[in-house]
Amino acid sequence: MTTKPSINRSDFVRQRRSSRSTPSSRDPKPATTTRRAYRPETLYLPVEPRLRRDPQPVRKTRQGQGSARAQRYDIAFSLGRADVRAPAISLPQFDFSNPRWVSGLVTVVLAAILFLLWTSSAFTVAAADVTGNQRIGANEISAVLGIIGEPVFKAVPAQIEANLRAAYPDLAAVKVRVRLPNRVVVEVIERTPIIAWFQNGSMTWIDAEGVAFQPRGEVTGLVQVSANGAPLEVLNDPALPFYEQRFINPDMVQVISGLSPYVPAGMPMVYDPTYGIGWQDPNGWAVYFGQNTQDMPMKLTIYQALVERLVSQGIQPTLISMEYLDAPFYK
Repeated sequence: MTTKPSINRSDFVRQRRSSRSTPSSRDPKPATTTRRAYRPETLYLPVEPRLRRDPQPVRKTRQGQGSARAQRYDIAFSLGRADVRAPAISLPQFDFSNPRWVSGLVTVVLAAILFLLWTSSAFTVAAADVTGNQRIGANEISAVLGIIGEPVFKAVPAQIEANLRAAYPDLAAVKVRVRLPNRVVVEVIERTPIIAWFQNGSMTWIDAEGVAFQPRGEVTGLVQVSANGAPLEVLNDPALPFYEQRFINPDMVQVISGLSPYVPAGMPMVYDPTYGIGWQDPNGWAVYFGQNTQDMPMKLTIYQALVERLVSQGIQPTLISMEYLDAPFYK
């Protein structure tokens, strides 16, 4: 008794599925492969290169070692959907009808001109032209200007005048003018000394306005005054600079100048803060006429009469005061 092999249902189904998917050799139409064409503009990377065989005939190599077939690879690249832009260079557009461009151009030109003027040697001050000086040297005045070797544009006349007056109080007036390309003209007026004032071992010159300054050079004919102290009640304006402040009042200068012809020869005048101006008489006494010019001729007349009376009476005074005309006295 023969037994039939048992067929598994699952194996049967698997065989039928495989028979459907496998082409039969009896099929008269063989399976054909379709070639896909890729357009470069639609293909996106990454992509595998395809091998394309060149149908050209076989060429021999130089060594004659057989033949080789040339191979070429066609690879399509795509930049995708990204936008590629070249770097752009923008040039400024000069619109000279715009006032801003015009003003900017003018500013640049003026700045260049100022730089050339400031650095050019043609506008450098080498020396100052000084006129009117008698006792002060031109080199001394030039040294105080502060602009020698500097551009002429730095010269400020008002500031130069103030610097000169401060450095040399014996200058009564200073006038500074600037002339291009590099000239600085300085006109000065020096004070004229009238009195040579001796006090505390030093000498000071005094002009008609009562301003004191240091002696410079030699001046003849000065009235010499030996002072026992500084003058009192000097009238000054606090708003004035120090080089215009008075040392004594102008009235006192007139008193000294008016009495100088009556001073005995070879004797200096004397100033005392209490009794005023006078001199030392050769007969051995000091006479004072106060600190004002009022009734000075009458004071001199009464003084001569008083001296004659004292000599006739044999009185030897040490001091005679004529400060008050109605009450002279002696000691």
